[in-house]
Amino acid sequence: METIKLILDLFGATIFVPVVVFILSLCMKVEPNKAFKGALYMGIGLTAFNIIIGALTGSLGPIITEMVNSSGINLPCIDIGWPAASVIVYANRIGLFFIPFGLAFDLILFLTKWTDTFHPTDIWNYYFFVFWAAIVQLETGSFVLGIIAGMLLNLILLLLADWIAPSMECYYGYQGVVSTCYCSVSGMPFAIFMKWIFKKTGLYKINIDPTKIREKFGFWGEPVTMGLIIGFAVSFIAKIHSLGVLENWAIMLKTAILTGAVMALYPSVSGLFVKGLIPLTQTLNARMRSGEMTRKNMNIAIDPAVFFGEESNIASGLVLIPLMLAVAVILPGNIILPLADLPALPFMIIGITCVMGGNVFASVVTGALWLSIGYLMNSEVAATFTEAARNVNAVSDSAGDALVTSFLVGHNPFGWIVYKAFTAPEGMRIFAIVACFAVYFIVYFLYRKNAKAWQLAAGATPEYFEEKEAIWREAQENKAAKA
Repeated sequence: METIKLILDLFGATIFVPVVVFILSLCMKVEPNKAFKGALYMGIGLTAFNIIIGALTGSLGPIITEMVNSSGINLPCIDIGWPAASVIVYANRIGLFFIPFGLAFDLILFLTKWTDTFHPTDIWNYYFFVFWAAIVQLETGSFVLGIIAGMLLNLILLLLADWIAPSMECYYGYQGVVSTCYCSVSGMPFAIFMKWIFKKTGLYKINIDPTKIREKFGFWGEPVTMGLIIGFAVSFIAKIHSLGVLENWAIMLKTAILTGAVMALYPSVSGLFVKGLIPLTQTLNARMRSGEMTRKNMNIAIDPAVFFGEESNIASGLVLIPLMLAVAVILPGNIILPLADLPALPFMIIGITCVMGGNVFASVVTGALWLSIGYLMNSEVAATFTEAARNVNAVSDSAGDALVTSFLVGHNPFGWIVYKAFTAPEGMRIFAIVACFAVYFIVYFLYRKNAKAWQLAAGATPEYFEEKEAIWREAQENKAAKA
């Protein structure tokens, strides 16, 4: 297990994912040279995504820290970021065990067609749900309960991925891939509910869509210009108490240019990633049309960095940064001082943006409500998070008695519910665990019974299903002709 973790740490997603996709492509009978070329472009695309995101978050980090400091917010629990959660997971036995175990479990679920999502291509993001399994073990002292909790959260995640995959394909434009990171897809059911509210109240007519803004305002509606404006606005808020310093104006302008650059470069980088998918998707479609392939649907799990920089998503996420800082102050019951994970807010609304069809207004309002729930969940488990972090030395002794958390990882309602069930008082624990599994199976079979309706509610288009059905009918006809 240690060896597997070492390999993953050394090579990273930009090597591991292309290798897995290359092997998968060969299994799907893609020509070796095309499979290699596709895997290479996918690795290059992921590398470029990481460079862009790293530059943006690296620039925003100091800005956000200053924003927090200048605001005078005094909250007892500090958001130290997702790396701390990953350390908690992979520094203990349950995290290391779940890497090979989770791979085997995911393969079984995929091969038996329990899920349409091939999950092993996104192994890095296991820690988003294994974290909750780790603190279950910490609270109960039971390794077995921790593993069962991790398995249940894995099952829930794959259901969410199957549910949102058509919507992601329709909106983001990447055929056959889906995010399997809890932080990106867990908000999807809430977004469906909020979309219904918006439509019932007429608020959905307030459609702030970058495409429509561009058509109406020309240059001032271009993604580059929007990035400039939003980047400058966020940094201006951070520097508002020291506008007389020339250096601060330089920082504000550099931040504005950087956010504009992200908006400008993202489509080109997306093109590289799409080139990596073409050999696999073309082969899969050809095999399906010929009747050779028995699967009707297949989604490849991918890192959410692929969706991060879409113009509506990043615009909504950047607007939410100062907004959620303000919410932290006024929200009753919140003890979280948002900090390290604030630059990652665009990751947390990927599913919401998708469901809302890129409507920035609806995405921001829904995102603000959704992230506010995250504050309360993080506040409730802050003490346990801190204990787990101290146990693996993820927090230095100099921090004293301060509470810590990761807003990105701690904001997981499914993880929170499973954690509460598995750590319930012993007299209620078995009932709570059985209830969680019962709810999952009921929802799963209801979804399977009418998956199309659920996927339409999540934002998939009727045209998507018409195309899928046409391909499937062609496949059945070709299969019958060969028989």
